[in-house]
Amino acid sequence: MKPQSLLASTAVLLAVQLGLAAAGGPTGGVAQVRLRLQPAKEAIGRAQRNLLTNVATEDPAFTAFAQNLLRRTLLDKLWEPNPPGLPYRWVSITGEADDAYGKCQLVWDTMFVLNAYAALDDDVLIRDVFRNYWAAIDHNVEASKGSYRFGMVPGVINPTLPPVGYSQIPILAWGALMVYRQTHDRALLEESLPYLLAFDHWYSTERDVDEDGLIEQGAYKAAPIANLLQTAKFESFDFHPAVDGMKLTRHPRRPESGEWYGDIEGVDTTCFLLIAERATAEIARELGHEDVASGLEETIARRVAAIRKWMWDPETEFFYSINRDTHAKIRVRTIQAFLTLTAGAATPEQAQALVEQLKDPKQWWARFPIPTVAMDDPAFRARGFWRGDMWPPTNDLIALGLMRYGYHNIARDLTERMLALLAKRGINERYDATSGDPLGVGDYCWTALVWNMAVHARYGVQEDYRTIRVPSDAVGRRLKLGKLEVAFPSEGVVELKTAFDRRFRIVFPSGSGRATVMRDGRRLGELEREAFGPESGWAFNAVPGKVYRVSAAARSAATESPPHALSGKVSCGEPRIPTGWAARRCPTK
Repeated sequence: MKPQSLLASTAVLLAVQLGLAAAGGPTGGVAQVRLRLQPAKEAIGRAQRNLLTNVATEDPAFTAFAQNLLRRTLLDKLWEPNPPGLPYRWVSITGEADDAYGKCQLVWDTMFVLNAYAALDDDVLIRDVFRNYWAAIDHNVEASKGSYRFGMVPGVINPTLPPVGYSQIPILAWGALMVYRQTHDRALLEESLPYLLAFDHWYSTERDVDEDGLIEQGAYKAAPIANLLQTAKFESFDFHPAVDGMKLTRHPRRPESGEWYGDIEGVDTTCFLLIAERATAEIARELGHEDVASGLEETIARRVAAIRKWMWDPETEFFYSINRDTHAKIRVRTIQAFLTLTAGAATPEQAQALVEQLKDPKQWWARFPIPTVAMDDPAFRARGFWRGDMWPPTNDLIALGLMRYGYHNIARDLTERMLALLAKRGINERYDATSGDPLGVGDYCWTALVWNMAVHARYGVQEDYRTIRVPSDAVGRRLKLGKLEVAFPSEGVVELKTAFDRRFRIVFPSGSGRATVMRDGRRLGELEREAFGPESGWAFNAVPGKVYRVSAAARSAATESPPHALSGKVSCGEPRIPTGWAARRCPTK
């Protein structure tokens, strides 16, 4: 089937693919009975209550927006167990009343959901959601322990069995780490690490058949509504033009295998595995497994070197997917190149070249960036499924990458445009980057991540949830995010409160020469400067329940504020979506 024909029926195909089990049709070729789904009412009620106290800002309108965003994207998507496929409580991608997609738990979609849900203080439910992935590894009769298939996490986890024969974007470790940074739930990491390593081993072998460190796509069996080739494409961006010419082959060292292995090595697939491996290494180190972390870091270094060697084109200053066997570049400019920022695969010079292109309104910086294909590329289609449309999860990941390389202002601009878009056009799965028109499913689960983008860019709470990079317009802002409270009462002052031991790192925009810290009104002394990443700032250890006030040097008495701004109340908002706040809060240019 030609790509154009596939695109014409994308929505129908994916809806059918994800809906067959719930509708009583075949999953993996086996007839199933109609499912009875039960909302996780106790968890939903708890989340409703915690949402009002755990997510708040200084601005009543913005608080209302954030709470409604999370309510509409998360709280009607929590379910009681549906064994055998989903033996624990689980998260669906659409709500109870929405039949656009069937009810199932996906892989990368759910990681954005849990990153936003972490603030609602339900560690046990989050562990349950992850346990469904681990059960899929343990009980997959088609991927028994000791076989080359063992460790695969199916891309779609239905309540019914057997599972699908392909995986999905493998960022489970990143999701677990982002949750841990907010909740400090060590049990989640301890339970997850063995399975994360098994999943990484499967991906590193079954999706790198030539062992060059670059990752392909594949599938062991076709989805009910697609041929085997299109099923393999479901492992990443579904209809990504970089894989239009992909072919499936046998394994080079297992000629008895089926034609299950794609012959295109993706920038996207390789970067996603890098993101996961960096997170897995950090989890291993946090749990005291230094040998595991060191081994992963050797793999990461080899993978990064391969990306830079084979996928970077110095003439166009862009990263491209390549043919597995010839290493010939597939010269279509897609959003995957910017994922090298998130994965830490670009050199500083490469990052600068990419950012220059990203800012170009003729290429990438649309009215509502970032389109999935460059607007001046022949493959661009403004509403095409991963062929020019804009998706919130890739924007979130690229914003993180921009901040990692020091491009905070661009990440902030991207975030503010996303916030303005949602305020004006509503909550959707994807959008037309040129017009802002909503596309796909309304109230889609992962659009909750726009709140996390605001936490990082507008409030300066970086993705480690302990580095506070003070925005230049921060004065007067306050944030309550689960177990963290942040306030900026006056110029050069940050107040912090944490519910668990945390080493905070403060970066002031002025690059102050010194800083002091007080705890509950008592001066503790001057802080020492500490380098981390491309920046340096002031670091100190905080214990739970205390208010810490960090002050940069050279503040005049006129800018002093009353102590303990955090003792005041942040706005808990009203259950409505406001209008007008987005324009007020956008930084002036």
